[in-house]
Amino acid sequence: MSIIRAIVRLLCLLSVALVFIGIGFWLRTIYIRRPVLHKRHLSEFTCRWAKCICRILNIRVQIQGEARKSAGVLIVANHVGSPDIFVLGSCFNTFFLSMHDVADWPVAGTLARLGHTVFVDRSRKHQVKDNINNIADRLRNGFHVALFPEGQATDGSHVLPFKTSHFEAAVLAARPVLPVAIRYLDKNCPSIACWTGTAFAVHFIRLLTNSVLEVEVCILPEISSELGRRELALESYSAIRAELCRDN
Repeated sequence: MSIIRAIVRLLCLLSVALVFIGIGFWLRTIYIRRPVLHKRHLSEFTCRWAKCICRILNIRVQIQGEARKSAGVLIVANHVGSPDIFVLGSCFNTFFLSMHDVADWPVAGTLARLGHTVFVDRSRKHQVKDNINNIADRLRNGFHVALFPEGQATDGSHVLPFKTSHFEAAVLAARPVLPVAIRYLDKNCPSIACWTGTAFAVHFIRLLTNSVLEVEVCILPEISSELGRRELALESYSAIRAELCRDN
């Protein structure tokens, strides 16, 4: 049964990817001279794509808190595994920050590039500054941008201290930071969502064969960008860590 489930889900994922790749090229063509409107529709379709992926993989998202927040917030969340992107994307019309190597992945890389993902290569310091300005510009235009400031995935049992550099975008744009705590509720230890210490292919197969994945998304109070980037990172980290430790 699990093999059949995996095959059906894989075919559905490929079909959805092809549809949204087509939509991405279409939007890029018709809004070539209207970049702000292009981004607005992209963020909307990214949310629809994420909801489709959650439905295919039977990821059931429970939202705690108010999903409708100020326009143009920097969304920061803890990072457990690849489902985090679908989960967070299904809750917000948002753009994502991602590691630069994702751009070269088959299918997923095409989707990410068409979705105007901001790619990060931390080894190139000048690029980090460009990315910060890019994010700040999107925030000023009322778009959400989501990132995982731990810089790597964990097994979900703890939260790593947040890297501070990209919080500068919220300061420059004078837009708030929105901490979001992601908690997977399956009984596996670590969660089926975790890919730490596991080859991505194995992680992906587990998601395809898994029957259902429950996840709780806790949307915490916004943090004013009047604080500096280091203080914003610390406040966000503390809020998310306290939420995830609350029921432990």
